[in-house]
Amino acid sequence: MAENNAEPTIRDLMTLMKNVSDRLESVEKKMGGIDSIEKKMCNMEKDLNKLWVALEDRVRKVDERVTRIEDKVDGVYIHAAQLSERVQELEKHRDTLCDNVTYLQSQSMRNNLIFTGYRRTIRMEASHRKQQRRGVASTSMTPVR
Repeated sequence: MAENNAEPTIRDLMTLMKNVSDRLESVEKKMGGIDSIEKKMCNMEKDLNKLWVALEDRVRKVDERVTRIEDKVDGVYIHAAQLSERVQELEKHRDTLCDNVTYLQSQSMRNNLIFTGYRRTIRMEASHRKQQRRGVASTSMTPVR
């Protein structure tokens, strides 16, 4: 400012205008940096949204797979229980068949007994024939002496 005059000179106004202009340029540069950061943030937000959608899709697919696997596991448990029951039935049937075979073997062995050292007498033969006619099947044997 002029030292004698109370009013500013053009030079003073130009200096002030230059200072304001420099400050505006500085603010514009900073605003340009902020704009750049804002664009980067927008891009990052878009990328995050894409990732979020992709993640939700994957989670949905995994949930579906887990549900299918759980259903299969439940089916396997049911089938295993049915097979266990069937095995128990077959084991009981096998035991019954083994008992029957043992009984039949013992009957066969009993029917195949051969007695030696006994002989039939004529009187026994006649008695035996009479009993057969009546339907009684008993024999009496006398030891050989």
